[in-house]
Amino acid sequence: MFHNLETGSRGICLYIHSSLKPSPVDTIDSDFEEHILAECKRDNLPSLLVGLVYRSPNSSKDNNEKLNSLLVKAAQLKHYELLIMGDFNYPEIDWDSSTSEAGPSHPATSFVKATKDAFLVQHQKEPTRFRPGQKANIVDLVLTSEEGTVEEISTTPGMGKSDHFTLIIDLSMNMKKPTARTSFNYAKMDADVLTRELGAIDWKREGKGLKVEEYWTLLKGKISSAVEKAVPKRNTQGRRRQKWMDGGTLTSVRTKHKLFRRWLQTKSGEDYTAYVRARNRASAACRRAKKKLEKTVAKSARTNPKAFWSYVKSKTSTRSGVGDLKKEDGNRATTDRDKAELLNTFFQSVFTNEDDGPLPQPPTYNYGEALVDFDIKDEEVKKKLQGLKTNKAGGPDGISPLVLSTAADSLAHPVAELFRRSLAAEQVPGDWKRATVTPIFKKGSRLTPGNYRPVSLTCILCKVMEGLVRERVMKHLAENNLIHKEQHGFVAGRSCVTQLLDVLDAWTEVLDDGGSVDIIYTDFMKAFDSVPHKRLLSKVAAHGIQGKVLRWVESFLTDRTQCVVVNGASSQQAKVTSGVPQGSVCGPLLFVIYINDLPEVCSCPVRLFADDTKVYTRSDTEGGPEALQHDLDSLQQWSDNWLLRFHPDKCHTLKLGNKKSEAKYFMKGKRGGVDVNIELQESEVEKDLGVHVDNRLSFKEHVSIVSGKANQIVGVIRRTFDYLTEEMFIQLYKSLVRPKLEYGHSVWQPHNKTLCAEVENVQRRATKLIPGLKDEPYCERLKALKLPSLEHRRLRGDMIDTFKYVHGMYEADRPHFEPISSRDTRGHSLKLGKDHCRLNVRSNYFSQRVVNTWNSLPEEAVTAPSVNSFKTRIDNFWRHSTSMYNPTCLV
Repeated sequence: MFHNLETGSRGICLYIHSSLKPSPVDTIDSDFEEHILAECKRDNLPSLLVGLVYRSPNSSKDNNEKLNSLLVKAAQLKHYELLIMGDFNYPEIDWDSSTSEAGPSHPATSFVKATKDAFLVQHQKEPTRFRPGQKANIVDLVLTSEEGTVEEISTTPGMGKSDHFTLIIDLSMNMKKPTARTSFNYAKMDADVLTRELGAIDWKREGKGLKVEEYWTLLKGKISSAVEKAVPKRNTQGRRRQKWMDGGTLTSVRTKHKLFRRWLQTKSGEDYTAYVRARNRASAACRRAKKKLEKTVAKSARTNPKAFWSYVKSKTSTRSGVGDLKKEDGNRATTDRDKAELLNTFFQSVFTNEDDGPLPQPPTYNYGEALVDFDIKDEEVKKKLQGLKTNKAGGPDGISPLVLSTAADSLAHPVAELFRRSLAAEQVPGDWKRATVTPIFKKGSRLTPGNYRPVSLTCILCKVMEGLVRERVMKHLAENNLIHKEQHGFVAGRSCVTQLLDVLDAWTEVLDDGGSVDIIYTDFMKAFDSVPHKRLLSKVAAHGIQGKVLRWVESFLTDRTQCVVVNGASSQQAKVTSGVPQGSVCGPLLFVIYINDLPEVCSCPVRLFADDTKVYTRSDTEGGPEALQHDLDSLQQWSDNWLLRFHPDKCHTLKLGNKKSEAKYFMKGKRGGVDVNIELQESEVEKDLGVHVDNRLSFKEHVSIVSGKANQIVGVIRRTFDYLTEEMFIQLYKSLVRPKLEYGHSVWQPHNKTLCAEVENVQRRATKLIPGLKDEPYCERLKALKLPSLEHRRLRGDMIDTFKYVHGMYEADRPHFEPISSRDTRGHSLKLGKDHCRLNVRSNYFSQRVVNTWNSLPEEAVTAPSVNSFKTRIDNFWRHSTSMYNPTCLV
């Protein structure tokens, strides 16, 4: 057992060493969970369970099985977070893919399965033991039930003569009590009072003759005054109350405590009977309140996942947000204010300083009529206000989207008038140029400020105005066909999936022809934050966006300020000299316009999704690698002209084919302040728009990663929800787990039975969460829940994507489906032809594997008038299919 003097927290330490006689594993009985819970209840322990596990290299099979069983049982403790560390002596396990190459009967394979069944996360990724002449491997593991429990792991040389490294683990535990504060209780807002107050204002009279800034001050003041009258305030105490604790339940609990104190004083039987009755009523009220909240959270998981994660956070001691940060001098920023200042300084350091010299000339674009102005109607604004997501936070002005949506009828005219004056004056109110930045952790060490991405929280009404501008600009670009066809980001008919299917169709075709492909994945340095404003505005103008609209965008971009907020503590305001605000509505579109001419400098095929850029070539042909290197030089020249720098150390090469090229590729970069040619590193796996593409196109790494992430969410559901019903499970699973397993499945569809089973096993584990079904066979659980197998879902998804390609709903040149004339074949009128393929990597690719299934569909399905109608018709056609509930990969 351990005790933390600073926080008063305690936990449980399980010490297991299989060489001890008798082994502590042998002493674990079937009442393990009840025993641990009883000890915790007696000692009033918090929600952290720590175990130190040591295995002997000579552990018996029986001990291995008991240890695996122990992990699963420990993970079933709902209200405890596990931290399990020690030497498990399993060098056979590849923890990057969470697989064992030692064979299905090896203890290492069983151990990996046990960690997945226990929904544990293994954090140690670097070797922990090294002996001269031997391969370094990972034998010392750090397993947790919560992914965010471990903040960072560093290694130092082993102690004494040990060949094991020493691991130093930073834990992310929530030690800080919430601070007391006063806030508006929007849940108890009186909508009638709000609309009456705002509806009674004569906006035309009061706003007559006012300039943009003055009108905004008037509107903001009137809304704030109405909110003060319509929305009550509440004082949140330093002690955090349980999420499910409502007013009636709290009264019952207080009554129980009051009667208990009375009985302690009187010791009378009558008072004890009254206390017992109150205790039972309070327990029943707590159960009802918790069931009610959990049911509400599950029901809203799809539309409001924020409520789910808020409930999860309330039941964990893992610290979220920003932990301690390392400064340049090696010291740490520990206070929230210091963290905010450090992050703000870093975010400001990446801004681009644009000189006053002549600007490079943007390309010439052909368009009909320039977009110089547009009308803004009251009804249009009213619809925008009503469509606001009311669960989002307000901006720096403090105006909640719930207030704007509720009072849309009353506010439509004054807000529309503000927008019209803003566009006419080509001026954005000062409050709209302020941003509250929330740092979002990306990857790597949580101690490094550079591993956080800034997301700007701006005024809600500014976002509404941005939405109107964005719609007009998008319409102008679409009508004049100005967005480059290789750009798949933020364009109708294109997406991450269409881009990936496009390039993989080309790559697999080359591989099937016996060739090889070299791909360069480029990476810009802080792309969205470093876009220079003058150059951006010149490109916006070149696309035919001019006049009042262009000058409004200029006002929106210039003279901006931002402050970083960490746990309520704010940094000083800092000037924003470049970039498009991440989190704004217009930001992504402006970036797409800025990078729109990049493909024109390349002779090799190039594909973009916003700033994600890759260029590739067939490398087994004469001049292929040389052309790719020339394109890299051209891209760097483009980046020098437009001040959007590449990060050579993060640009990688991926090579495909049985006979990969020996070509080396270089980009210019700096080493010690000196310009040098940096060789791009060749990687085996690249994360490409959310899909991990490996150099064999097996997608083994991707299947492992997405299965692991989905498995973690299943574990979160199991630990968080105490009263999980079938209905709640379906809602949570379909909203939070299954989308992770199905994103981009047309790209990475596993044809290997083992990989298919790995994905299916996540759903198999998840369906065991239902108490009444956990002992039933997997296929019976699926039938009872009316939940199709993931294998069947992927087949269905393939057909939906094929339907969209055949009917022109996707705007992409590849993959191209060749129809077969109906007079030459039997079947429906939209049958497709199939190529002859030499390699499995091509025959199992989307454009080839879907053909037979598509051709077997009935005429009424393939000629459906819409996607939803097509889904209904193929579901009816397949309603008796055996693969619906009985996947072949698990047979």
